Amino acid sequence: MIDCRETKVLGRNFFKVRRLYLTAFPKIERHPVMELFSASAKGRAEFLHFTEDGKFIGLAYMIVRGTVAFLLYFAVDESKRNKGYGSAILDSIRKRYEGKDVVLLIESLHEKCDNMDIRIRRKGFYLRNGFRDTGLIQSSYGGEANYDILNTSERFSKEAYRYMLTNYPFRSYLEDIFTAEK
Repeated sequence: MIDCRETKVLGRNFFKVRRLYLTAFPKIERHPVMELFSASAKGRAEFLHFTEDGKFIGLAYMIVRGTVAFLLYFAVDESKRNKGYGSAILDSIRKRYEGKDVVLLIESLHEKCDNMDIRIRRKGFYLRNGFRDTGLIQSSYGGEANYDILNTSERFSKEAYRYMLTNYPFRSYLEDIFTAEK
């Protein structure tokens, strides 16, 4: 059984969460660790960690505004990957935010890149776990990077998503939303 808890600074799993966060995400995509914990402590976000039988499995960082629960960061400990834990964590997240549209961004499949095979596998993983492709792209870093927007509800509300972005607790690199070309 997967246990989900909020991570506290210097709490039992703090160093494991911090280490996974720093190794799982490229520097350009990371907010400062203490900024994340500060926003969480102020109720502006939720820094979650997941365990099974007391053993650390992974993390999720959620920004919840209105009807949107935005999954900003999600990672499974390297030793636990490819064992079904990612799916179990996503299921836990959907249950925790029942009634909300869980939204996440993945590296776009609509641009040339060197890691298309990884992007395709990642998208397939999310689609198998209850996410849907909105057909929209989130532009960032002045158009240098684009992300496909995935969500869990049948209908994606740009207005609800934009509301979440206007109440984003950090300096945002997320910019315009546009429709993906087929």
